[in-house]
Amino acid sequence: MSLEDIVKKAQSTFFHQFGGDPTRKVTFVAAPSRITLLGGEYTEAVDGFSLLAGGSHTIVVGAQRRSDKQAVIYSLKYDEKIKANLPTLKFDRADGWANYSKGVLYFYERTGRKLEGIQMVIAGDVPEGMGLGVSASITGATGGVCNLLGANPLDNATLSKLCHRVESQFFNQRGDYFSAFAVCFAKKDHLVTFDARSFKPDYIPFDSKNYKLVVVDSVVRKKEREEEFKKRLELFQQLLVEIRKHVPKVISLRDVDTEAYETARKKIDIVTRKRLDHVIYENSRVKRAKDILGRGDYAGFGNLLNESHDSLVDKLKVSCEEVDILTGVVRSQPGCLGSRMMGIGWGGSLVCLVKAADVTAFVDRVKGDYKHKVNMNAQVFVNEPQDGVREVMPAALSANTSL
Repeated sequence: MSLEDIVKKAQSTFFHQFGGDPTRKVTFVAAPSRITLLGGEYTEAVDGFSLLAGGSHTIVVGAQRRSDKQAVIYSLKYDEKIKANLPTLKFDRADGWANYSKGVLYFYERTGRKLEGIQMVIAGDVPEGMGLGVSASITGATGGVCNLLGANPLDNATLSKLCHRVESQFFNQRGDYFSAFAVCFAKKDHLVTFDARSFKPDYIPFDSKNYKLVVVDSVVRKKEREEEFKKRLELFQQLLVEIRKHVPKVISLRDVDTEAYETARKKIDIVTRKRLDHVIYENSRVKRAKDILGRGDYAGFGNLLNESHDSLVDKLKVSCEEVDILTGVVRSQPGCLGSRMMGIGWGGSLVCLVKAADVTAFVDRVKGDYKHKVNMNAQVFVNEPQDGVREVMPAALSANTSL
């Protein structure tokens, strides 16, 4: 669905739900899906780097102030309206999807930025459960309307940290910083680097005309994935102790440069070395991406994606049979320059760098070949890097305003 169609749907739904004069001011904010190209959960865990993009799916939040200290939130997807009292907001499992927006309002109010009341509609086309960051899109768009309706708006770095608190503190679940960062800082026709320490974006131009980022979901989620992920994070703490024996004065594994590591790794046992290899060299790959793309070397960037994926498979052991089969399928297609799994592993999606001229054939053949090999229907989404959280105008979408 186009952005214009989503905004129009959000606008008509808003006035249907809340009534009033259609000419009165309602603020609309769009947030993209999130695509992880390099880094992600495992490099963030060592204060490292990720390479990200805003995807072509979108969440739009339309909102307006109220004066009764009530938050009224309607989801077009679920056709459900949730009401809550702003001064006494809390997580309520029964509210389901609405807790993402409620969590943003909860923490936004606690920055001292009082809204006095808000009514909002959430619309969009971001698929759930496919590693595209739908929760970050919802929280980012909600934070965007709070910034526009309130006073003294939060900067993007602070907003992305607030969105992380919704996952980690309001939901009390595992969350990450890079997803909300990508949603907030994404830029059209660019990739963006996430630094887990500085939260300062670094942009890399991307040729969206000639290359596409195609997400292919394996539709597999192994039940052990969260438990195994936790084991990897615990292992990183042990590896930090080990590497400090050979590279002193490092705060985290992110501080170990490749030159120092090359000297130290010869003294480390092979199993420990493999695990260290991934996070040390993955951070290096994120840094190398800027030079490679700066030269217009998209084949080289595709190789970088392949290196990253193969490292996740061989060094961290986070793959599964279906993802291995899917990897073989996508890499065998004409026009595919490289692929890498997104997320923590043991199922999930791949992101593929595909020549634009070959995208249509790529999508059809991947679906057919994967179905033939595993008898499952892969979900495939073609993306171009999009702008991050921003205001959109129903009457004049060209007048977009970055937040």
